[in-house]
Amino acid sequence: MATRSSTVRGNKPAAPKRKLVSTQAVVRDVRDRIASQSLLPGSRIPEEDLAQHYGITRAKAREVLATLEDRGLVERVPNKGAVVVPVDMQTTYRLYEVREALDGLSVRLAMKNARSEDWKELQQWLGPPFEESLRNGDIEGHVDTIMRFRYRITELAGNPILSDLIERIYERTRVTMRRVAVLPGRAEAGIKQYRELLAAMMRGDADAAERCVRELNSSAREYILRYKEYL
Repeated sequence: MATRSSTVRGNKPAAPKRKLVSTQAVVRDVRDRIASQSLLPGSRIPEEDLAQHYGITRAKAREVLATLEDRGLVERVPNKGAVVVPVDMQTTYRLYEVREALDGLSVRLAMKNARSEDWKELQQWLGPPFEESLRNGDIEGHVDTIMRFRYRITELAGNPILSDLIERIYERTRVTMRRVAVLPGRAEAGIKQYRELLAAMMRGDADAAERCVRELNSSAREYILRYKEYL
């Protein structure tokens, strides 16, 4: 896996400065760049570069870096400043274990709050385009659908404390999710598992839905162990 150092500008020519005045907006953008590996593990994120790139103050840049550090996405290294944290597969495996328990609770709470229009929306997301993105080699689009589905379930759960815990785990596992998705057979199995999960939720079978969640997460952990040398 590439570990060469770069800066917040990444490996491509710098994009025009964007006026993202809110700290949350900048955090989301940097988080997405880390997840997509536009910013590679080991990349430096100098405070001054961050402020210039997004058109924010140095104080706000420090706040952004503090939030990213709290989320486990960057770490402060002496004489280097903020650096994107490398993917640690042992930690990722443990995060998936915790995610399994939180996902089970999220699913149960979402089932209590979902309306018929919510089920229709989720069915559309997991419909034919979900498979087509995979056949077309659009891994980013495929994983984005999974993340939208997961975040929507968390939103429907309606528990802000649970949402914060799950979001923190998702942020630290998004890079791995993209890598696991391209492993032989994983994405195809995932399509079936997500559809079975939604079907169980729609028919109101909470126990079956939670079993589907456990299967999803345990299957992902198996792939992490099986292919950890490639992740």
